[in-house]
Amino acid sequence: MRNFNNLNDLSKYIGSPAGQQTVMGKKNIKNALREAAILLEKIMYEQLQDYYASYTTVIYERTYGLLNSLRISPIKQVGNELQIMVYFDNESATHPSILGGDPGYTADIINDGWAWKDQSVDIYRFSRYDGFHFVEKSIDIFNTRNKWGFKISKSREN
Repeated sequence: MRNFNNLNDLSKYIGSPAGQQTVMGKKNIKNALREAAILLEKIMYEQLQDYYASYTTVIYERTYGLLNSLRISPIKQVGNELQIMVYFDNESATHPSILGGDPGYTADIINDGWAWKDQSVDIYRFSRYDGFHFVEKSIDIFNTRNKWGFKISKSREN
Protein backbone atom coordinates (compact mmCIF):
# COMPACT_ATOMS: atom_id res chain seq x y z
CA MET A 1 0.00 0.00 0.00
CA ARG A 2 1.38 3.36 -0.99
CA ASN A 3 1.60 6.09 1.67
CA PHE A 4 1.10 9.81 1.12
CA ASN A 5 2.41 12.66 3.26
CA ASN A 6 -0.26 15.19 2.30
CA LEU A 7 -3.31 15.76 0.09
CA ASN A 8 -1.21 17.36 -2.64
CA ASP A 9 0.85 14.16 -3.03
CA LEU A 10 -2.33 12.07 -3.08
CA SER A 11 -3.90 14.37 -5.68
CA LYS A 12 -0.83 14.11 -7.93
CA TYR A 13 -0.89 10.33 -7.68
CA ILE A 14 -4.58 10.09 -8.49
CA GLY A 15 -3.98 12.31 -11.53
CA SER A 16 -1.22 10.02 -12.81
CA PRO A 17 -1.87 7.00 -15.07
CA ALA A 18 -0.80 4.61 -12.29
CA GLY A 19 -3.07 6.35 -9.78
CA GLN A 20 -6.03 6.29 -12.13
CA GLN A 21 -5.59 2.57 -12.69
CA THR A 22 -5.39 2.02 -8.93
CA VAL A 23 -8.52 4.05 -8.19
CA MET A 24 -10.69 3.08 -11.17
CA GLY A 25 -9.31 -0.32 -12.09
CA LYS A 26 -7.95 -1.19 -15.51
CA LYS A 27 -11.28 -2.55 -16.80
CA ASN A 28 -13.14 0.67 -15.95
CA ILE A 29 -10.42 2.79 -17.54
CA LYS A 30 -10.60 0.71 -20.72
CA ASN A 31 -14.37 1.18 -20.84
CA ALA A 32 -13.96 4.93 -20.33
CA LEU A 33 -11.28 5.09 -23.05
CA ARG A 34 -13.58 3.31 -25.51
CA GLU A 35 -16.44 5.66 -24.62
CA ALA A 36 -14.20 8.70 -25.06
CA ALA A 37 -12.89 7.42 -28.42
CA ILE A 38 -16.45 6.86 -29.65
CA LEU A 39 -17.32 10.43 -28.65
CA LEU A 40 -14.26 11.85 -30.45
CA GLU A 41 -15.00 9.79 -33.56
CA LYS A 42 -18.60 11.10 -33.56
CA ILE A 43 -17.41 14.71 -33.19
CA MET A 44 -14.87 14.30 -36.00
CA TYR A 45 -17.57 12.77 -38.20
CA GLU A 46 -19.82 15.78 -37.50
CA GLN A 47 -17.00 18.23 -38.24
CA LEU A 48 -16.31 16.50 -41.56
CA GLN A 49 -20.01 16.69 -42.40
CA ASP A 50 -19.80 20.44 -41.68
CA TYR A 51 -16.83 20.66 -44.06
CA TYR A 52 -18.72 18.82 -46.81
CA ALA A 53 -21.73 21.11 -46.25
CA SER A 54 -19.54 24.23 -46.48
CA TYR A 55 -19.41 24.14 -50.29
CA THR A 56 -20.65 22.27 -53.35
CA THR A 57 -18.14 20.58 -55.63
CA VAL A 58 -18.00 21.64 -59.27
CA ILE A 59 -15.01 19.88 -60.83
CA TYR A 60 -15.22 16.48 -59.15
CA GLU A 61 -17.69 14.14 -57.49
CA ARG A 62 -17.22 13.43 -53.79
CA THR A 63 -16.41 9.89 -52.72
CA TYR A 64 -16.79 10.57 -48.97
CA GLY A 65 -13.78 8.29 -48.54
CA LEU A 66 -12.39 10.41 -45.72
CA LEU A 67 -15.69 10.53 -43.85
CA ASN A 68 -16.02 6.77 -44.10
CA SER A 69 -12.39 6.06 -43.15
CA LEU A 70 -12.62 6.99 -39.45
CA ARG A 71 -11.47 4.13 -37.23
CA ILE A 72 -10.81 3.43 -33.54
CA SER A 73 -7.76 1.39 -32.60
CA PRO A 74 -7.66 -1.32 -29.97
CA ILE A 75 -6.46 -0.13 -26.57
CA LYS A 76 -2.76 -0.70 -26.00
CA GLN A 77 -0.48 -0.39 -23.01
CA VAL A 78 2.44 2.03 -23.54
CA GLY A 79 4.64 2.16 -20.46
CA ASN A 80 2.28 2.79 -17.58
CA GLU A 81 -0.39 4.37 -19.78
CA LEU A 82 -3.28 2.98 -21.76
CA GLN A 83 -3.78 4.51 -25.20
CA ILE A 84 -6.46 4.43 -27.85
CA MET A 85 -6.46 6.21 -31.20
CA VAL A 86 -9.12 7.66 -33.44
CA TYR A 87 -7.56 7.67 -36.88
CA PHE A 88 -8.20 7.53 -40.62
CA ASP A 89 -7.67 4.37 -42.63
CA ASN A 90 -4.81 5.38 -44.95
CA GLU A 91 -6.15 3.57 -48.00
CA SER A 92 -9.60 5.18 -47.78
CA ALA A 93 -8.24 8.60 -46.77
CA THR A 94 -5.76 8.86 -49.65
CA HIS A 95 -7.18 10.38 -52.78
CA PRO A 96 -5.75 10.50 -56.29
CA SER A 97 -4.93 13.92 -57.71
CA ILE A 98 -7.48 15.16 -60.23
CA LEU A 99 -4.55 16.74 -62.09
CA GLY A 100 -2.51 13.55 -62.37
CA GLY A 101 -0.05 14.35 -59.58
CA ASP A 102 0.80 12.34 -56.49
CA PRO A 103 -2.10 11.10 -54.37
CA GLY A 104 -2.88 13.23 -51.33
CA TYR A 105 -3.67 12.25 -47.76
CA THR A 106 -7.09 13.87 -47.65
CA ALA A 107 -7.19 14.31 -43.86
CA ASP A 108 -4.10 16.55 -43.94
CA ILE A 109 -5.17 18.41 -47.07
CA ILE A 110 -8.65 19.23 -45.79
CA ASN A 111 -7.46 19.98 -42.27
CA ASP A 112 -4.35 22.04 -43.06
CA GLY A 113 -5.11 23.36 -46.55
CA TRP A 114 -2.99 23.42 -49.69
CA ALA A 115 -1.46 25.76 -52.26
CA TRP A 116 -0.07 25.16 -55.72
CA LYS A 117 3.53 26.17 -56.29
CA ASP A 118 2.41 28.07 -59.39
CA GLN A 119 0.22 30.87 -58.03
CA SER A 120 -0.57 32.31 -61.48
CA VAL A 121 -3.98 30.63 -61.24
CA ASP A 122 -5.72 31.72 -58.04
CA ILE A 123 -8.92 29.75 -57.57
CA TYR A 124 -9.91 29.25 -53.96
CA ARG A 125 -10.51 25.56 -53.08
CA PHE A 126 -8.81 24.54 -56.34
CA SER A 127 -5.35 26.12 -56.45
CA ARG A 128 -5.33 27.05 -52.78
CA TYR A 129 -7.28 26.39 -49.60
CA ASP A 130 -6.73 27.64 -46.04
CA GLY A 131 -7.92 24.41 -44.39
CA PHE A 132 -10.97 23.56 -42.33
CA HIS A 133 -9.03 22.57 -39.18
CA PHE A 134 -11.62 19.93 -38.33
CA VAL A 135 -9.13 18.00 -36.16
CA GLU A 136 -8.43 20.97 -33.90
CA LYS A 137 -12.13 21.87 -33.81
CA SER A 138 -12.96 18.29 -32.85
CA ILE A 139 -10.38 18.28 -30.06
CA ASP A 140 -11.73 21.58 -28.72
CA ILE A 141 -15.30 20.26 -28.72
CA PHE A 142 -14.18 16.96 -27.16
CA ASN A 143 -12.41 18.85 -24.37
CA THR A 144 -15.66 20.65 -23.48
CA ARG A 145 -17.37 17.24 -23.11
CA ASN A 146 -14.39 15.37 -21.60
CA LYS A 147 -15.88 14.13 -18.35
CA TRP A 148 -13.03 11.64 -17.90
CA GLY A 149 -10.15 14.12 -17.78
CA PHE A 150 -8.28 12.27 -20.54
CA LYS A 151 -5.50 14.04 -22.41
CA ILE A 152 -5.78 14.07 -26.16
CA SER A 153 -3.10 14.82 -28.72
CA LYS A 154 -2.97 15.22 -32.47
CA SER A 155 -0.35 13.16 -34.25
CA ARG A 156 0.26 11.80 -37.71
CA GLU A 157 1.19 8.12 -37.65
CA ASN A 158 1.60 6.07 -40.80
